[in-house]
Amino acid sequence: MRTLRISRIAAALAAASLLSGSIATGLADAEPIASFGACPQGSVTADRAVRCAVVSVPMNYADPDGPRIDLTVSRIAATGDRRGVIFANPGGPGADTLDYWASRIGTLPAELDANYDRIGVQPRGLRWATPLTCGADPNSSDSEQVSLGSGSRGDIKKACDTAQPGYLDTITTETTARDLDAVREALGVDRIGYLGTSYGTYLGAVYASLFPTRVDRMVLDSNVNPDWVWTEEFAQQQVAGKQRLDDLFAWIAEHSSEYRLGDTALQVYQNWARLVAAQGGGWYANLTPPPASFSDLPGPLPDPLAEIARDGFNGGVEQTGKVQNLLRTLISGGASAQVPLVGATAVATYTRTYWPVFAKAMAEANADPANVQRLHAIEGATSTDPTGQFVFAAITCNENAVVGRPEMLGAAVSTIASGGNALDARADLVRSGMTCGAWRPVVKPVPITGGDLSTPPLLLQSRHDALTKYEGGPAMAHALGGSLITVEGGDHGTFGRGNTALDDAVMNYLSTGQVTISEAEQAPLPAR
Repeated sequence: MRTLRISRIAAALAAASLLSGSIATGLADAEPIASFGACPQGSVTADRAVRCAVVSVPMNYADPDGPRIDLTVSRIAATGDRRGVIFANPGGPGADTLDYWASRIGTLPAELDANYDRIGVQPRGLRWATPLTCGADPNSSDSEQVSLGSGSRGDIKKACDTAQPGYLDTITTETTARDLDAVREALGVDRIGYLGTSYGTYLGAVYASLFPTRVDRMVLDSNVNPDWVWTEEFAQQQVAGKQRLDDLFAWIAEHSSEYRLGDTALQVYQNWARLVAAQGGGWYANLTPPPASFSDLPGPLPDPLAEIARDGFNGGVEQTGKVQNLLRTLISGGASAQVPLVGATAVATYTRTYWPVFAKAMAEANADPANVQRLHAIEGATSTDPTGQFVFAAITCNENAVVGRPEMLGAAVSTIASGGNALDARADLVRSGMTCGAWRPVVKPVPITGGDLSTPPLLLQSRHDALTKYEGGPAMAHALGGSLITVEGGDHGTFGRGNTALDDAVMNYLSTGQVTISEAEQAPLPAR
């Protein structure tokens, strides 16, 4: 999966005044206990007036008197007439939150800066929030000791349990939502509003289901499908990616006079596949449209798939281990898959904003294969701290509710060999359930419901989103009883991209609770 880890937007409210028609919230009976001061070094953008506090919460909410962990919380105070407070979660699972608001000053509507205190709660398990180290050095960026790109997730689980006994099983969406509520209480706030993107939509939906009377207004942008948690969500990503890559290659072809990469989407793709193979991507070049036949593969199938194509899936320990390693590479973007062009392409599917710079970078590599600096820069735009990888594995394996189907391994190989859509094949690999291996769920996902919310939430979903497939928007809107705005195009994270009509609709909802539109055009490309 081009995982949900890029996922980008979230916010939560905690208010201080009761302005009529606003999202302001009432103060709780308890006095605030969070004391704000300087933020951890390197955690937030400088000179943005960000202050941080540390809030202590139970490690396990079933044992409130047991061990505790510390979460870091960031806050930027309203610059004008304050109407409320907004918490942020940028998605993932496993993306840092502290710098969410500071890094977006000047991008999000100015009314947010003026009228709302903006709060970021760093999710448990990440750096600055009692990091889940899994035996790795928390002061080092080297996660080679236990990583998602090598070794099994069984090894990851064992290492995490050994290093921090009992902690790994608490890394779930439900517990993270309970952390949000503990921070709300520490801030002395009665109700919060929320803005979440990607995985942040699911976290917000779980919070709303657990604490509906603590929510004022909620905006969920680029939604997880609550019926797909998690295996099917990731399988559907592969399907959604096809349309967005078709769109990307067609756009480059439309600008062939500038980039000289082909006059048609197919020609651009053929150039793309050639460059990926030349960079060492091999078989991964075929994991994009248009459909490739077995004979079209630029290199041999990886060993586990070649074995299955020849002998079928035997369920043996060795073969299963090989398939699990392959799946982790495909889903998490391991080194063997992430040659510069593949990594940059994945990032380019997040938003059209990247398309011109991506096309230029690909053109540079086409003219000079050694010129990949710009591709590396794009690829690094969504990089995460190693603790984010551990948190991603913990949440998705601890609460996966979709039973794997090993027989889908054979279906995937058959699809490739018969010339079917290679992205459909990758989806079937994910559906096989091999990703988590022997790591079994420890909880059942919280049932999503919005029946007790005082104001129905607002949901935003782009039609060709490559990371959270469109069906997630209607499904989440139905589960929460919310209003859906369908946005054309395929940007992942639609709010705050210069789309005036959409941004105005969101700000009107935050101010009045009313939704005035049901459709919006995609954000314009920035001037080049």
